[in-house]
Amino acid sequence: MAPYRTYASAFRIERTTIPDALFWDTEDPYHYVRLQSGEAGHDFVIVGGEDHKSGTANDAAERFARLARWVRALIPELGDVAYQWSGQVLDTIDYAAFIGRNPGSQHIYVSTGDSGQGMTHGVLGAMLNANLIVDGKSRWAELYAPERKPVSATWNYLSENVTALKNFSEYLAPGEINSMEELCPGDGAIVRQGVHKVAAYRDKTGALHQHSAACTHIGCHLHWNSFETCWDCPCHGSMFDVDGEPLNAPAVYSLKSIEAE
Repeated sequence: MAPYRTYASAFRIERTTIPDALFWDTEDPYHYVRLQSGEAGHDFVIVGGEDHKSGTANDAAERFARLARWVRALIPELGDVAYQWSGQVLDTIDYAAFIGRNPGSQHIYVSTGDSGQGMTHGVLGAMLNANLIVDGKSRWAELYAPERKPVSATWNYLSENVTALKNFSEYLAPGEINSMEELCPGDGAIVRQGVHKVAAYRDKTGALHQHSAACTHIGCHLHWNSFETCWDCPCHGSMFDVDGEPLNAPAVYSLKSIEAE
């Protein structure tokens, strides 16, 4: 599964202005719109999208701005922005979830790889896995089988896995800044120290937090996520806080701490 970061904003709008439905387009990156009930005669229009491969961009403000321009052109009655957030979705190579018996297991069932279709796959996963456990079969089992290898998705499989090859080559590149002195409070960046890459963060008090820039899953090169204030791994979606502790699997071990020079 390939990890993608996605963005969403909630705009206030007067109730009954637009129909309560889920809309989306087929652009790349794509966009979607849905309505959320509010209070005192207003609702929230949630607009999301502008996805990118996790750890490959650090431009949340620009992506929120593009979301706003896109949705305001369609719905000029929108009010101000009430909330903004980002999240991470896992895409399979053919965008259908992995639901069913875990390959190699007898009594473990999975439901993952929602590919941005969590509302659909959440219901489907409960139905499909329940059928497999109780009846031993489901009419959807083959379509969503976790072990499937669709030939039609071969190119997508190859293109997604190029990320890891490109990522490891970054260990040969210079750091993003030349020294720790360039880090302002609240900023994070990759700094080269000899043959090593250091994930450095300076907190609001000026204290420096230094850790290895290698993800503890398989060693991929981490990137700074300023919007979420964490370190992201582009290969498989692991995330670490500024103290090096894992926030998101598959990594389960902390980043190696590095003493300040």
